[in-house]
Amino acid sequence: MDIYILEDNIIQQGRLEQALDKALRSYGETLDCVQTFEQSNQLLEYIKPANHQQLFFLDIEIKGKEKEGLHLGQTIRNKLPDAHIVFVTSHSEFMPLTFSYQLFALDYIDKNLDEDSFQSKVAIALSYVAKQSIKKEEKFSFHSGTDHIDLSYDRLLYIETSAKRHYVILHGSHSIFEFRANISDLANANPKLFRCHRSYLINPDKLVRLNKTKREIEMSDGTNCLVSRRHIKAVLAFMYEDKKI
Repeated sequence: MDIYILEDNIIQQGRLEQALDKALRSYGETLDCVQTFEQSNQLLEYIKPANHQQLFFLDIEIKGKEKEGLHLGQTIRNKLPDAHIVFVTSHSEFMPLTFSYQLFALDYIDKNLDEDSFQSKVAIALSYVAKQSIKKEEKFSFHSGTDHIDLSYDRLLYIETSAKRHYVILHGSHSIFEFRANISDLANANPKLFRCHRSYLINPDKLVRLNKTKREIEMSDGTNCLVSRRHIKAVLAFMYEDKKI
């Protein structure tokens, strides 16, 4: 998780950092994941898309500009659609404006709150984002033409070439998809999967048993995939790693 603060008042910076420090300690984390900025352009130059959660605490009034934080929030939302934004402000009258700016703020924290309430609001925001981090799953994604597949790797068993030329079949724990794709391209784009045979791309986490004589792999759904002789050692390594043998 990355946490960003936009606050031009050094006292309020310290207050928010102290609240975050206390909340982060409950997760075994430190302020190393927190970056503080006094100007919006500095923050914008620093941030970039990421695969993990990003949480922003933004003051609304910066350097005398009453709605600077709102404008920044709009830019952040366009640049990072999944980011979490919390406004920390003494201008509660501006809070309704976040709806017209379509910012979908996670929360609003009034600077006039007492310390316990302020700390609690910060901790609640952090707790929510931390839970989202846990929920966020790595997915197999394929989008081409009319084919749109988004499947958690935890539900993907294997992919095999289809009898239909230039097509593959994806076997999930509760679903099967046939779509036009090249299995080599899928292997290159999905390093979590293993190319055990020219016709098979497997999820090593779903590997159950190896029959070296038949050169077959049994998957968690009971189906078998072929494995080439030169990949047997790699399959054994996966099984040793997961203590399946």
